[in-house]
Amino acid sequence: MLYDRRMLVFSLFPAIFSFHQFTEGMVWLSLSGAVDGKFYSYAYIFVAVLVWPILTPLASALAETDPDMKRHRYAFFGAALVVLGYLVFKLVNASGLDVKVVDHSLSYVIKYDTEPPAYAEYVYAAATLLPLLTLSNSALRLIGVLVGATFLYAVMEKEEVWFSAWCLSAAIFSTLLFLAIKGPEDASVVAAAASKPTWEPP
Repeated sequence: MLYDRRMLVFSLFPAIFSFHQFTEGMVWLSLSGAVDGKFYSYAYIFVAVLVWPILTPLASALAETDPDMKRHRYAFFGAALVVLGYLVFKLVNASGLDVKVVDHSLSYVIKYDTEPPAYAEYVYAAATLLPLLTLSNSALRLIGVLVGATFLYAVMEKEEVWFSAWCLSAAIFSTLLFLAIKGPEDASVVAAAASKPTWEPP
């Protein structure tokens, strides 16, 4: 089976999601005192807050086939870097991180020096989702729609634990990336295979 190399960064997403869910599993264990959860809770927030808003625009720019759209996507990637800088600034100046259980999910409370504006989470979501929703790849658009719908549900219905709820659903939907990274059949390979005799006399 052939794969589209432009989708290389997208193909890494399930592995990153796996690590992300592993860190949250360790945070759960830390609540019972089995492990020290400080590293894992910060690792979870690092991936959730800093990795996805920058990695998704980059992956979409690399996957784009249209030269003009590729330039636009790199411009969007540049804008995402600005968002990343703001998020890094807020996290560096935060005084700590509290983790608690709310309705069978984990709530991560970042102790910001000043709370980000109310629309900040929607800017964060836009940086993560728009690159998926605007690609020509139908599988990636489907993932974008599903992840976008779960974002709205998580923010509106599970506000205290929306990070945890949204990232879990996105990890599940990332399994659909298999459909996105398959490349078109190589005509020359197919033709060569078809022309090769299935049996040759001795």
